[in-house]
Amino acid sequence: MREAIHSGEMEGAWVSEEFRADVEAYIAGEITVDELGERTRKRWASRKEALSHDRGSS
Repeated sequence: MREAIHSGEMEGAWVSEEFRADVEAYIAGEITVDELGERTRKRWASRKEALSHDRGSS
């Protein structure tokens, strides 16, 4: 996971601190890969909704 994040960053990807924390929890065995995916989906859905809402009020 850490190598994948680093590789993505080398290609210009942005990786949030929240995702990094979730990855560390996954690596430590504190959450499953399914939970990692669910947290990521929820986070992006929230951001997408916030952006959509912001654009609608401009």
